Amino acid sequence: MRPFGWKPDFDTSPGKDDLFCDFAFEVALAVCAYDVDDSSFSNHPYYPSDLVQYYRSNVRHTRDAWRGRGIGADVEIIAASPPEKADLAKSKRKAFARWVELVCDGDMDATEAVLETIGKPRKVEDINELMESLADSSQAIEADIKDDETTLLQAAQLAEQRALGDFDGPPGPPFGPARCSAGLLAFAHWLQPRGYRLVDLDNYDDAWHVVVVKTEYHAEFIELSNSLKIRAREPDAVYND
Repeated sequence: MRPFGWKPDFDTSPGKDDLFCDFAFEVALAVCAYDVDDSSFSNHPYYPSDLVQYYRSNVRHTRDAWRGRGIGADVEIIAASPPEKADLAKSKRKAFARWVELVCDGDMDATEAVLETIGKPRKVEDINELMESLADSSQAIEADIKDDETTLLQAAQLAEQRALGDFDGPPGPPFGPARCSAGLLAFAHWLQPRGYRLVDLDNYDDAWHVVVVKTEYHAEFIELSNSLKIRAREPDAVYND
């Protein structure tokens, strides 16, 4: 939705609704509006299948009976243009903005979205807000240390985001932290022949914070991380413990 100008509203001031972003309500809306067969993903933990089922049982045949079954299914869908990419070799961004640009692989929309949320700090003492903003744009892995499903899903999204192909992590067992470590290490090794490096970011907490950068900019990225007080670590030194 981002290429069409949509942005999440993080306003949590008094009188506003609390931010609730766990369930994919927009997917449920599309499923109901177009009578989409959701059988292949109805068990997804973030898909509000009970809400869709309620609509189909109580609303579809009454309020929306005027609309033919499957209406809209034959509407041509035009894919959005790929995100505009900056030339990383010619970019004039510096310091924190350059760090974000490298993490986003030159994706200009994603870079601007993160900078709009975070600003341009000279130092980054706590990376939680930064990583959440990057993960919101599918530009990082940000997951609880026990959440192997989210960790590997985000790894696959990063691979897809950079058009590198399909990454399939270890199926388990084991699960939990052990599967996370094994999956991240496998992802790091999978990325290297494809021209990318995985970098673990240490925030002294119980979560995974991981980014991916082009190999040719890896040394620059590590130098920038050091200057920003962001603790960057090599995968083999972390996930083999």
